[in-house]
Amino acid sequence: MSHLPPTRRPVLKALLATPLLSAAGRAEARDYTSAAEVLAEVDRLEADLDERLSLLSAGLPAAAPLAHGILADHARHREARVSLRRRLHLPGSNVDRPAPPERRGPATIEALRARCEELVHAYAEGLPALGDRVAVDVLAHAMVDDARHLAILQMWNEAEQGG
Repeated sequence: MSHLPPTRRPVLKALLATPLLSAAGRAEARDYTSAAEVLAEVDRLEADLDERLSLLSAGLPAAAPLAHGILADHARHREARVSLRRRLHLPGSNVDRPAPPERRGPATIEALRARCEELVHAYAEGLPALGDRVAVDVLAHAMVDDARHLAILQMWNEAEQGG
């Protein structure tokens, strides 16, 4: 976005932040104490969201294209976090697989929306704890991707509820 005139940047930033702003009042903020804690929480939430997406798309073929796109973005994000962990001299991810189905809950559009909202919040609340400008940049870009996913899931959820 650096090639845009300065007058358009604030508008575009505001548009990108819209899903964050609409969701900001519904959850308590979390104070992360380290980059390792932020990355672990993002790993956990993303793995759970990915599992829910896979389950939903298996049961609802119309969801498959959206799920495929989100899963591809998340694969890129995971690779970027691996690089960040090396850069920050942090151990690898502890998330090998998501929570068992009995602890995960149903794979509904609302459940996906809620989990995606938690993921976006984890990114936003975790940025100050990173302590590294490259890490902030990488996670902020991932946050924008997931804010876009959140907006789509929110619209789908509202359409399903007739509102």
